[in-house]
Amino acid sequence: MTWQQIAAGALVLAGVGIALASCLGVLVMDDIYQRLHYVGPAALLAPLAIAAGVVVDEALSTAGIKALLIFAVLAGTAPILTHATARTARIRSSGRWQPRPDEPIEDL
Repeated sequence: MTWQQIAAGALVLAGVGIALASCLGVLVMDDIYQRLHYVGPAALLAPLAIAAGVVVDEALSTAGIKALLIFAVLAGTAPILTHATARTARIRSSGRWQPRPDEPIEDL
């Protein structure tokens, strides 16, 4: 077993561990806004670790480039999806996106 295979396995294992820990955080939290905080590592750090593992094992071959492209798409779309989810939850709970003039800041 070479050092590349060991490093690739460790990176993939780290990515899976991050995703599982994020899933556990989503299960434990009470409301949608707290749950959204745990989506970030699963959407950004886990794919980064897995893509890095593929690149370490395969170098910049077709598989390595595809892994990096998949990570780039996930890194570009994850914040947008998280923001859209939070905005939809806010509209669903209060009926509008902007706070009302009489609404205190701590209720947001």
